[in-house]
Amino acid sequence: MILNWIKKQALIRQGLSCGKSRRQVNEGDWKDWFDCSLLVRWAILLLTYLAFVRIGSWSSDAADYEIYVLAAMVIAIGLFILPLSARMVWQSNHLLLLMNICLVMNLFIDKWLYLNGREWKIFETSIPALLVPSALAPMLATILISPPAGFVTTFLVSLLGMLFMESNPGIFLSSLLTGFAATQLSQRIRRRSDLLMAGVKIGLVGLACAVVLGGALNASTVFIVVQCIWAISLGVITAFTVTLVLPLFEWLFDRVTDITWLELSDLEHPLLQRLSLEAPGTYHHSLNVANLAESAAEAIGANPTQCRVCSYFHDIGKLDKPQYYIENIIGGQDPHGQLAPSMSALIIISHVKQGVDLALTYNLRPVIINVIREHHGNSLVYYFYKRALQQQQDARAGGKILKLREEDIPEVDERSFRYPGPIPQTKESAIVSLADAVESASRSLRQTTGPRIESLVKEIIENRVQEGQLDESQLTFNEISLITERLVFTLKNMLHARVDYQKSRKEKEPAKDKDSQPPKTAADPPAHSATTG
Repeated sequence: MILNWIKKQALIRQGLSCGKSRRQVNEGDWKDWFDCSLLVRWAILLLTYLAFVRIGSWSSDAADYEIYVLAAMVIAIGLFILPLSARMVWQSNHLLLLMNICLVMNLFIDKWLYLNGREWKIFETSIPALLVPSALAPMLATILISPPAGFVTTFLVSLLGMLFMESNPGIFLSSLLTGFAATQLSQRIRRRSDLLMAGVKIGLVGLACAVVLGGALNASTVFIVVQCIWAISLGVITAFTVTLVLPLFEWLFDRVTDITWLELSDLEHPLLQRLSLEAPGTYHHSLNVANLAESAAEAIGANPTQCRVCSYFHDIGKLDKPQYYIENIIGGQDPHGQLAPSMSALIIISHVKQGVDLALTYNLRPVIINVIREHHGNSLVYYFYKRALQQQQDARAGGKILKLREEDIPEVDERSFRYPGPIPQTKESAIVSLADAVESASRSLRQTTGPRIESLVKEIIENRVQEGQLDESQLTFNEISLITERLVFTLKNMLHARVDYQKSRKEKEPAKDKDSQPPKTAADPPAHSATTG
């Protein structure tokens, strides 16, 4: 780092650098180390174990060694379950820390309510499972991480609740039922009101547990009614608690939930407003890409709202030089006609870096910034690369006449015509990349018939697969096939031919005067998708 600074200062003194640096995504090495370090992972497990021991020994009649052994057994069970059921959590330390914090928080609240509930004389018989909010951690884990993480959290919370409060199967079973219900109902939370409805439904599950357990223990009718009211109230209180702590956890652990994605899909964002005014063609292109990507994401079970939002912002870098992209060219003038192919390719490729810079300036989410960086991968700007090769071939042919040496003709470096990458790292990023390529290429279709659209989509996706652009996206061949079918279906609907209504006999068709037709320009804008970015 110091060496780079010295080199930069030397370039400034020589007048070869302005001293400014492009803004970069904040990806410190310490974040990678924290997320992947085995030492950090075992430290998180050790702290979680100590927290379990402390909560288990809180006002407990059990011996200390029993608490130590029980906590160790639960940790061991978690070590077996996580790699099998929630591999994503096991491979990421910050997700492991997030899930364990949810577990400890839920267990602490359970134990506190359990101890104070006995002092408040709420229970007449031993069914305190209905008092504790066992759905809190599963809801948070499902919304912030994934449904598999929610199921694992449900099992561990239920097991710990039974071991550290009362060895009553009712606690374990009712916690499992409410936790599984919370996980199932929290998979697609798109609005704050959806959380409240999920809380009400979780309360109904708790109500069913109250009736069944109360009847099994021959409890009084008054007691069962009180427990039913408490169970429903507990579900609603849990939903409100999740609503309050969710933004904090999103900020601390850099997670983006469906609720946040829906808020980010507002087209009134300043960047999107600028795009609609300064680059209307790119803005319309982005809306079409969003429709394609959202539909393809739904087909394979990816996050459709994330794909839509990322599609809105994926081409914001074109705000720098919008007139150099074919969708924004008006009047048939080709700005690339007077430029060398390498310069044209440099302008086209630069929209990725410019997009990252704008995203950082407007504080967009890191997930969106990653899609901006990855949506072209390290693919080739084919149109200008072929133009450069053609110019090189023409120069060699002319050089033979003028008797020029071979070394006087500049070589065409393919690396100068490639995007910097990286290739898509997630399913959502790969879907946006494919939708962008398909939508751009569809503009060059002269006849938007079904077979032509299908052939175009399949050719583009096959080329991406052969080039290795999807190798790190975690997409399976079956998912790629489903994406292809959905893109074909959606694109056909977007490009459907309108009915050519015949004019009435009473209407006179205007005379076709060849002088009234607009003259053709000498240089038509390039039709290749590379100029659309």
